Amino acid sequence: MQPTLQTNNHDNVASPVLVRAGRIPPLTHREATALASSELERFLALVESLESDEWEKPTVCPLWNVRQMLAHVTGAAAAFAHWSQFKRQFLPRGQRPYREAGFSMLDALNQIQVDDRATASSAQLIRELREAGPRAIGVRNRLPWLLRALRLPIPMTPFTGLIPLGYLTDLIFTRDMWMHRLDICRATGHEMTQTREHDGRITALVVRDLARILTPKLAGQAVAYELTGIAGGGFCLGENARPRASITMDVLDFHLLAAVRLPANDLPSHTKISGDEHIARLALDNTQAPY
Repeated sequence: MQPTLQTNNHDNVASPVLVRAGRIPPLTHREATALASSELERFLALVESLESDEWEKPTVCPLWNVRQMLAHVTGAAAAFAHWSQFKRQFLPRGQRPYREAGFSMLDALNQIQVDDRATASSAQLIRELREAGPRAIGVRNRLPWLLRALRLPIPMTPFTGLIPLGYLTDLIFTRDMWMHRLDICRATGHEMTQTREHDGRITALVVRDLARILTPKLAGQAVAYELTGIAGGGFCLGENARPRASITMDVLDFHLLAAVRLPANDLPSHTKISGDEHIARLALDNTQAPY
C-alpha cells in the first residue's frame, strides 16, 4: 500500500541528527573478515534451529524453498573453499546448459549451487556450510589487493559497468547471506536476530551504496531515511545538506525494498513520508542496491 503522507510542503524537513550517507566509512578488508564471520555464525544458528516441517516452506525466491536457499548459501561458500567447486560453478562448461535455458550468468551460478545439492539433506547442507564457510572467508581474506582491485564485467542491478572483485568478496557475499537469513526468517516466522554493531553496519553500507545510485536522480536535493529498529538509524542522501523530504520506515522493510523483495507501492502502513512528496516517492521508487 502507499506510504502515509504526513505533510506536503516544500520546506526543508526538520530532522534529528542525520548521518550523511557520503560520509559513511567504507568497509575495510580487515573489517570484512570479521563481518563475514559474524554473519556466518548467525546464519548457522538460524538454520540449525529450524524444525523439520520448515525446510519445505516457500521463500521470496520463486524457485527455492528454505532448504534450497540454504543450498545456494552453502554452494556460494563452497566456491571459495574448494577450487573444484569454483571451476564447476564459474567456468562456461558448467554454465552452458543454464545459459541456453535463458538464465543470466548470476542466476546460472546460483542455480548450479542449488541443483548440485538437490539430494542433500538439510543436515548435510549445514555440515558442508560449517566446513566451507570459514574456509571460504579465509580464502577471500588472503586474496592480494591487486586481485581484489581487478574489475569484472559482472551485471549487478542496479550498478552497471565493471565491478571490483574485492567489492564482491568483501561485501556482497556477506550481504547476500544476511539477506537470505532475513528471507528464511520471513518464510518460517523466526525472529531476525539483530544488533547495532553487526546488522546496523550492514544497513549503513547498503545506505552508502544507495547514495551512489540515488544522488544523481535527486537533482541537487536530498532525502532523509529514518530507519526504525536496532539495526537502523537516520541518514541523509543527496547533495543538499538539508533534506526536502523524510521517509520513516522499519529497517527490515528498507532492506526488503532495496533488495527488490517489496515493491514501493506495497510498503506497510506504518511507513511515513513528510515534506516534498515528489522527492520522497522518487527516492522510494529508486531505493535499490545490490545484494
